[in-house]
Formats: sequence, structure tokens, C-alpha cells
Amino acid sequence: MEALAAASEDMTIAEIATAISVHRTIAHRLLATLQQRQFVSRNSLGRYRLGTRVVCLAASLGGDLRAIARPLLTALSAEIDETVHLVVLSNANVLFIDAFESSKALRVASRVGRFLPAHSTSVGKVLLSALSDVELRNLYPEAKLAKTAPNTVTSRAKLLKQLGEVRELGYATSNEESEAGVGSVGVRIVDRSNATRGALSIAAPISRLTPKNLPRLIEAAKETAAKISEQL
Repeated sequence: MEALAAASEDMTIAEIATAISVHRTIAHRLLATLQQRQFVSRNSLGRYRLGTRVVCLAASLGGDLRAIARPLLTALSAEIDETVHLVVLSNANVLFIDAFESSKALRVASRVGRFLPAHSTSVGKVLLSALSDVELRNLYPEAKLAKTAPNTVTSRAKLLKQLGEVRELGYATSNEESEAGVGSVGVRIVDRSNATRGALSIAAPISRLTPKNLPRLIEAAKETAAKISEQL
């Protein structure tokens, strides 16, 4: 399931077996069980993806956050017509628990149910920025970080510097750091005691994240995050 969540496209049995270092027959047996329980689904070409059961479980993790955020995220998506995600931190990863896609032909697809390395996403960085240096070093004991896209930050020292900037700005951005051709803006969501509850992102093809358009998206994301925070 983690291999499928990390993949950018549907996977074959052979690809899954290689990813998790087991024989193809074992992978087939595991997938049959997961498919029966709707944790994975198989398309007409015989390739696998995460199933509806994972989406339901991911959504349940958000609890009242997801319920409160939904109408506000719907309004945000309608206003800017770009893909909006709701995300929570899970160790050194982020888990996407809700999404509203843009209506445009060229758009960022929903990532609901997927885990991505926190350091490679705007929402991940904004959530990491709320942690102490000790907590961050526990999450990232190695100086080198995994690269997932052309511009992923691969140095812990550089990440820590970026997080200091995120704390000052109150938002984070990503430019082809989690996926080629994709950029995003991330803003933290807190409750009334200022405890971090999650984050929201606006994701779009980098061709639309222009210097002229970006400030509008940042402001829209910050306003929506503030409205959600008021109700938590």
C-alpha cells in the first residue's frame, strides 16, 4: 500500500513485487487480499492503485477538521479554480485526506489517500515549520534527504533554513519539488489554542503559478485557513 501511495501512476504486479522486494507470487497473493477488502483496485490493463477503503480511512483521520474544512475548501476551489487539498502530518510524510479538483483540463489530480515526503511539499514544509529543531532532527537524522522530483530539497541544512523562512512568512511554496510540472502553496491550520491540526494547499501546473498570480493564491489560502482555524 505504501508503494502504491508513493507511485505517480498505477503499478503492475511485477513493479510492486520489485518495490517491496518479494517474489511476484507473494505480491499477487497480497494484492488479491487487499483487492477483496477494497484497499486496492485493479484497472482493465491489470495495473493496481489504492482503493476506496483507503480513502475512507484517510478521511476518518481528519475527524472534525475534515468536516469543518469541507465547505470552506469547496468555496476556495470554486473561487480560484485550482486543486485544493487538506493534509495532515504523519511522521516525516504528509497524508492527503481531502481534495477538490480544478475544472480546468490541465490540472493537478487529487492525491487523497497518498503519502508524500513532507520535505517535498509546501504543506509538508508548513507543518514541519511548527516543530522544534529537536523534533526536526529526530524526523531527519540523516543530513541527506530523498529526492522525488527535479527541485526537491535534498539537504537537511537547507530544509531547516527554508523552514525558518516559512515561519516568518506564514506560508510555504513548492516548485516542482514533489512532482515535475507541479507547484503549490501551503498554509497551516491551527485550533483556538494555536495547536497545529493540519494544512491546506493550492496546487497547480507551474505555468499558472506566475509572479502575478501567486500572491492572489497565497492570500486566498491564508484567508481560508484562518476561517477553518476559527471554527476548530
